[in-house]
Amino acid sequence: MAEAGNKNAIITGFGVIGIIFFLLWVNALGNVSKQRKLANSKASLIFELEEKNVKLEKERSRLAEEVKSIQAQLKDEKAQHEETKKTLSQEQVAEQALKVELERVTRLKEELEKDLKVGLSAK
Repeated sequence: MAEAGNKNAIITGFGVIGIIFFLLWVNALGNVSKQRKLANSKASLIFELEEKNVKLEKERSRLAEEVKSIQAQLKDEKAQHEETKKTLSQEQVAEQALKVELERVTRLKEELEKDLKVGLSAK
């Protein structure tokens, strides 16, 4: 009987150990499932972030090209502006010279009219 009791105790011990291992195994499977879900979630997030990064990089490149284009236009417009300023300055100098010449001619005309009046009245 003692032998049967020992056998039952050993069988019960192995049963308890088996149940403990089974529970540990079920718990480990649950942890593996959670880890797999977490890994899938991280992979999905990484994929989404990489897609956003690619889109942002394309947008950055497009904007950089647009900036280059605008800078080139600005450079051209500055050159045109400088040319216009130079032309305006030349025209202002010419205008001033013409004003001086007009004043000189007006004085000469007035002197000639005066001389003409004097000459006509002397006759």
